[in-house]
Amino acid sequence: MVQDERRRRFIGRALAASAAGLPLLQPQATWALSKTLPDTLRFAVSDSWVPPYVVRAQGEPVSGLMLDLIHLVAQAAPARAVLVKLPSQRIDAAIHDGEVDLHCLISPTWYGPEGPPGRLGPALLVLEDVLVTREPGPPLELPAQRGLRVGTVLGYRYDSLQSGFDVGALRREDAPSPWHMLEKLRLGRTEAAVCDRRVLAHYNAARPEAERLHVRQRVARMPTYACVSPRSAWPLDLLLQVLQRVVKQPPMKRLLAG
Repeated sequence: MVQDERRRRFIGRALAASAAGLPLLQPQATWALSKTLPDTLRFAVSDSWVPPYVVRAQGEPVSGLMLDLIHLVAQAAPARAVLVKLPSQRIDAAIHDGEVDLHCLISPTWYGPEGPPGRLGPALLVLEDVLVTREPGPPLELPAQRGLRVGTVLGYRYDSLQSGFDVGALRREDAPSPWHMLEKLRLGRTEAAVCDRRVLAHYNAARPEAERLHVRQRVARMPTYACVSPRSAWPLDLLLQVLQRVVKQPPMKRLLAG
């Protein structure tokens, strides 16, 4: 009965893909894959993601924008989402080695010439990095700074600011997560910080007005993607089709609007 149900589900997915104008697998391939597809999709969840992307309770991810996205993808597969919690420095190796099937979210700008560790699907969320200080004011002339201590996240790339770091106009002050980085700024241990706009809004909403941090300027804007492991047990083309369907669904549009 379980195998019959999985076959019906897989054929239903293939028909839905055809109706959406996506390639339809041949009957022989459909029948063979329906017997071998996993029942789960393994998603990497980095320990550096904070609200509103990942909300944790007792250390476990329970909600947030990223988890909403993960569950949309799993439902479209359909499969049961398995969250694989990893340090941010381990994510790329886990994708490359097939320890996870997917990771949301990845931007090509976070990588050097070698590029991401897997195949990227369609664009999902757009992220904005902003420069933040304790006091409001006009945009800063970053090239004119002299050793401005800028809060950053350990292991993160900041290409738009790298020239300033290279010449000493800016100085990196790494923290283990965006939340720790903003706390260091609030407590006066740094002079500025580079932060995702949604993370800053969530951080400020939980604090009295006198403790809120202020945007001085935008420093980067980047689309992000789901990255599919080259060693996933799921067929690459099938997962890419699933992602294409997800971005066109009303729930995804509501998520983006939020």
